Amino acid sequence: MEDTPANANRRRAAPRFIDRDTVVHASLEVFSAQGFHGASTRQIAKAAGTSLSNLYNYFGSKSEILEFVLEETARTLADSLEEAVGAAGTNPLSRLEAAVRAYVDFIVAQPRASVVGITEFRYLEGENRAEVVTERDRTEAVFRAAIGDAAAAGECEVRNLGSAVRGVVTLCNSMSTWYRPDGELSPTELADLQVDLVFGLVRAAKRPASSD
Repeated sequence: MEDTPANANRRRAAPRFIDRDTVVHASLEVFSAQGFHGASTRQIAKAAGTSLSNLYNYFGSKSEILEFVLEETARTLADSLEEAVGAAGTNPLSRLEAAVRAYVDFIVAQPRASVVGITEFRYLEGENRAEVVTERDRTEAVFRAAIGDAAAAGECEVRNLGSAVRGVVTLCNSMSTWYRPDGELSPTELADLQVDLVFGLVRAAKRPASSD
């Protein structure tokens, strides 16, 4: 059962005495192991190396912690994709490849964030859910722009842009369900595989060479 603070209406503030990364990493550790309903704020406080009362200085409930973590990780992912695409130039397929590789890099660097984002997002409601969706929409927009521009230039063939974008995002998301740090493939090989699958999904006219 979730611990309840003395003031349930206390608004979440950005941690000052608890480092942001500490809260994110501790919460992901607990949520990935216990799930949202199985986790408690007491467990999260212990993993973060702080007291339960101190944690409640910044978060009014377990739901607020989940929202904070998912919003932070979704923002990190969107930022990395936008940065990668910005450095890839104007060719839409190059931008698409850069976005996929950045997504793989994120999953390799933060595998728990990817899994928790998929499995625990359903427990967010109302404003908390909307804030996370806003950040996730940024990631979708990166893929939509690249695929849409590639289709307009005749570099790929999609029957429906929205369906193609959802398919690509789902394919990228799915890696978090099977990726293992001790697997046989290197991060570069994993990125090559994901890029090849994405380019096949959108029926790209030219497939990029692997980075062997």
